[in-house]
Amino acid sequence: MNKLLFLLSILVSFFACSRLSETEKELRENINKTLHISMFDTVRQANTFMSYEDFRSRHQFLSVVYLQDACDPCYPKFIKWQQNMDSIDTPESYTVLFVYRGDSYEEFMTRVLDIEYVEDKFYIVMDPEGNFLEQNNDIPRWISDASVLIDAENKIKMVGAPWVNEDMTKLFYKTLNYE
Repeated sequence: MNKLLFLLSILVSFFACSRLSETEKELRENINKTLHISMFDTVRQANTFMSYEDFRSRHQFLSVVYLQDACDPCYPKFIKWQQNMDSIDTPESYTVLFVYRGDSYEEFMTRVLDIEYVEDKFYIVMDPEGNFLEQNNDIPRWISDASVLIDAENKIKMVGAPWVNEDMTKLFYKTLNYE
């Protein structure tokens, strides 16, 4: 009887451990999925503009960070990305692209600077019509909100900020084949 209970407990724990949470399932389903971002014509870096094609040809890997107007957590999120990317080493083939659902870059930056001064050193595209979420509606919103690292083919390779902890930084470097 004890052997039967022992065997049963091993089987239960095996199947319990092999079940993935909903979050883990969604992560696995979305890794290597295409993120649609080529709908943007112009990319901005502070007061400099360039075509999306020119921008994309310069950077093999992008962290795509989604922000939206009137989203109170979005302004500090922008600030954190600007500040914390300095805490890790990055190759020339990598940069950050903010997708901002709003009408005015100037208004966005005014709200950011009301919180804290940051140098706007990364890139931003304006998405006043909400095309980004619409064209990526097969990707769970929480993944878009968490930010994604994409490769040259716009395939999602990582979800989350690369600077958030040591494990994420290691995964980031491994994904970029950089260390």
